[in-house]
Amino acid sequence: KTIGATYMVAAGLTPKAVYDGTDTDLDQYLCHICEFAFAMQECIKRINKHSFNNFQLRIGINHGSLVAGVIGATKPQYDIWGNTVNVASRMESTGKVGKIQITEESCLLLEPYGFRFEESHLYKLRGKGQ
Repeated sequence: KTIGATYMVAAGLTPKAVYDGTDTDLDQYLCHICEFAFAMQECIKRINKHSFNNFQLRIGINHGSLVAGVIGATKPQYDIWGNTVNVASRMESTGKVGKIQITEESCLLLEPYGFRFEESHLYKLRGKGQ
């Protein structure tokens, strides 16, 4: 989904997907989102190289439960809502250009899969705290 200059992507949106910390399939969805984010970074580098542009990305990642559904009577659209989406959006908006900012909880789930992280300073997220 695009929202202005923002592109939103989600994985693992299945009717019965409830995350309780024990389902490795859901951990894999988070891994896939991260791999997709890395691929987007590489793709934007190639685009910039061949088009003489300087497009830049900020990426925010979070995981968790959300609500999904179709809204709109005249122009129906599938959309997602919830704290998970809001925090991911804030990760993106407070992140550094060219970097992927991810919540600490998501880092903890990804570390066993070989992902490495750089510690960042704490951000005050509007309506969420630090």
